Amino acid sequence: MKKLLLFLWLMMPLPVIVWHYGPGQKWLARDQAHALIQKAEQFETQKNWREAETLFREAAEKIRGMDDSLQTQLDIALVRARYRQGSAVEAIDMADRLLNDPKFQRQPAPLQREARELASRIHYHAAWVMRLEGAQKDLWMEEAELARQNFRMLSESTAATAQTNYSFLQQTNLESAVRLQRMGLVELMAKPLPEEGQAMAGQGLTEQMARRRGQRGKGTQPGIGEDGDSREPQNGASNNRFQAGPGS
Repeated sequence: MKKLLLFLWLMMPLPVIVWHYGPGQKWLARDQAHALIQKAEQFETQKNWREAETLFREAAEKIRGMDDSLQTQLDIALVRARYRQGSAVEAIDMADRLLNDPKFQRQPAPLQREARELASRIHYHAAWVMRLEGAQKDLWMEEAELARQNFRMLSESTAATAQTNYSFLQQTNLESAVRLQRMGLVELMAKPLPEEGQAMAGQGLTEQMARRRGQRGKGTQPGIGEDGDSREPQNGASNNRFQAGPGS
């Protein structure tokens, strides 16, 4: 009996050790990742995008392969951080990879909408900046069209649900993208570049995008994912959504 009790006493730490080197490590990694995310979000509110990106990247490394949903949230955050630092080409490439990843279609609908809307806004402001730089029409129009298609997809996919306000917002965004396609250059130059896209200015974006197109070569249209939309723009476009000023 004494030997049995001694054996049980010696075996007691084993579950703790197993937990520590098994599920415990995953829980610890998630806790560390969430702490990093909270700090990164604080830097985002301060518009310190460089520090935010560093922390988001560290958090992503902590939970890689553990949590697809959280990984997608961090991928979106990294796209946003790159974009707000003016690295439009990198942000577009990152967004394209995210939207075209087969696993993306299995993510919760709110995450899919967040990623698609962010990609749309990047394409929209990239087209605006490229027009101001004097880019050839086919080059800037590709970005404006990607914005239009994604905004239209977002608007129509939520129109029949209870998300009326969100659908209306995306319809307004859609009209802004159409307006950008149809607006004359003189009229566009008279408008202030929205604050959200200002980091892209002065980066030689047109040259970068032309080089990107050549490297990409011929293939499927990027940045849309599985559900493409090649319909013609709607009439009645306005430019109410992307006005200059804080938070634009």
